[in-house]
Amino acid sequence: MPSHLKELVRARMEKTGESYEQALRHVRAQEQRAPAPIEAPYGKSAVRAQSVADTAFSIAVVRAEEALRPESDRLFDDPYATLFAAAGAHVAESTQRFVDLPFFRDGVRLRTRYIDDAVREGLKAGLDQIVLLGAGFDARGLRMPEIAARRASVYEIDTADQLERKRAVLENAGVSLPAGLAYVPFDFDAPDFARSLTSALEGKGFRPGEGALFVWEGVIGYIDDAAIDQSLRFMARAGGARSRLVFTFAQVGFETDTATDRTRRAGFGSCEEIASDDLWRRYLGGEPHPNAWVIKIATAIV
Repeated sequence: MPSHLKELVRARMEKTGESYEQALRHVRAQEQRAPAPIEAPYGKSAVRAQSVADTAFSIAVVRAEEALRPESDRLFDDPYATLFAAAGAHVAESTQRFVDLPFFRDGVRLRTRYIDDAVREGLKAGLDQIVLLGAGFDARGLRMPEIAARRASVYEIDTADQLERKRAVLENAGVSLPAGLAYVPFDFDAPDFARSLTSALEGKGFRPGEGALFVWEGVIGYIDDAAIDQSLRFMARAGGARSRLVFTFAQVGFETDTATDRTRRAGFGSCEEIASDDLWRRYLGGEPHPNAWVIKIATAIV
């Protein structure tokens, strides 16, 4: 299978919780319908799936819906998601197609809650630097009181266009960024990835080697193996001892390797994986969706 098809299948599985066969069938159908490539994260341009920015709107829709649930049923609170969901009106049709997929809504809810808990654990462990790699519309730096209480610094890394889109939505709503939150625009095709990104972070106040919590949510499915390894090495080295990484991936995300194999080679000392069927039982109760096992989250520690 061509490498770009593998990345598309992996990305769709991570977004929707579909099985490999289901995701492959949809991707091949999209290949036939869409002759022109669109941009994807990390500078990749041979992707014919929905753009990352448009996918971010569908995630915002799910997070906005959480506020409509009874308080006792909510897995998290994200009052800013409504702003981003409204800003995606121009892609409402494609957004709704994702939201209506059987496991998409539950998958986003489960991963959001689990990563929130991982952030809280990292703060309790003494980390005061949080790095969102491929931040999208993540609003943890605004909405989590534990971050403010710890006076932790939050660094949101994404393309200049995506961060400007995010900034405009918040400014139009009268939302000011807290002093401890910094946008770090970055060209993921920059030569010497690790040095360039470390320098960009340092320019915003990041302290390399002093410990950090990295959040890498919904990104792996869009990038190839070389970019995955490059990113893992960067995070292990830039963060240094005690650093943590929490990231999402599909069951086939690392093909023959496990998440433990890949993170260990990059410099992490331990890695724990949990599948969404276990998260379902933990947070929702009852029997999980049949495809929930496909989506996993891992936490690696240097």
